Amino acid sequence: MKPQLESASISGTAQVGEILTASVEPAGATASYQWQSAAEADGSYTDITGAENSTYTLTQAESGKTVRVKAAGTGDYAGEAFSEPTAAVAPAASRAAARKRG
Repeated sequence: MKPQLESASISGTAQVGEILTASVEPAGATASYQWQSAAEADGSYTDITGAENSTYTLTQAESGKTVRVKAAGTGDYAGEAFSEPTAAVAPAASRAAARKRG
């Protein structure tokens, strides 16, 4: 019997243009990924077309929504795990604000 994925998590900043990274437990587990979005954290999630890697760059389409990742075990691992949703995705940083920081 294959070991099960225990959990999935997301790291990164929930802001348009930023990259989110998915990871799974146990360490060393292999998985396929599907990023999903919803209008609210406890809402109905739909797959983001083409977002099937361990990283995802947030687009304007996700602004104001929450995002989670679904991981499905591959290779020696089985089962599915969903991450906790992100906070609502913030709009892209304005260029004026970026110039002030730079």
